[in-house]
Amino acid sequence: MYKNKPRGGLLPELDNERPFQADYVEPIAASVRQIKSAMGDELFHSLYLSGDVARREAGETADLTLLLVCTRALNVQEYAALNTVRWRIEQSSDALKRVLIDVVPLKDVTNLANIFRWGFFLKHCSVNLAGENLSKSFGHFEVSWEVSKAMNDDLAPRLKDLRQKIAVATKWGTQLDAAQEAAERLIKASFGLVAHKEQNWQFELKPASEAFLQYYPDKSLEIERLFYLIERKPVKKRAVVALMDSFGAWVESEYAKIDRKIG
Repeated sequence: MYKNKPRGGLLPELDNERPFQADYVEPIAASVRQIKSAMGDELFHSLYLSGDVARREAGETADLTLLLVCTRALNVQEYAALNTVRWRIEQSSDALKRVLIDVVPLKDVTNLANIFRWGFFLKHCSVNLAGENLSKSFGHFEVSWEVSKAMNDDLAPRLKDLRQKIAVATKWGTQLDAAQEAAERLIKASFGLVAHKEQNWQFELKPASEAFLQYYPDKSLEIERLFYLIERKPVKKRAVVALMDSFGAWVESEYAKIDRKIG
């Protein structure tokens, strides 16, 4: 999973020398081919893979989680083309649960103000699939409060978007997708509250939630309910939204409280 760990409290990089698991080799190759073709040389800068597949820890099925760095922000038509590619890749293999593609302009990645977000992510949470490997631009990081804040700074706007998707959903699949992502986001953000105390970074949701509950045992019911959503159990919209609103607000207030203490 990892290269040799660097000295001190610095985190290792993911080991990109090991071959990918057999079921995911072709979907990964197809992703590189099709995304590069859709974006063209003018837009495409680099492509990265994160998650279980990147760590070579995927089960029989897994999400294919990609980060596309573009030379500029995409317009509506370009996003539509990318979504078509995403759907095509998703349908191409039974091993893929979902294909998730985040897009970020190159200027955002290279902006020093975002070093704890993109520098940490590229160095320790992903592997380069194609294009210039921006992770080489960054040194190794240690787990810090700055990293936790940066890795979760989009929580509030993303929860707002997902809340709206759930509210207008007319199919179970759409609602379950949004609820699952919201729950995953909230558990990752919860772990971010304690990561600097743990001095490690958890990628898996279960150990992340367990680490969080060591410091906040009174939140065990909320965590249990979030895992219901991750397991895609059908829950009424009102209950899903109520959980997102209440626990999301608590997480955000806790980030603000800790930030006032640590700075």
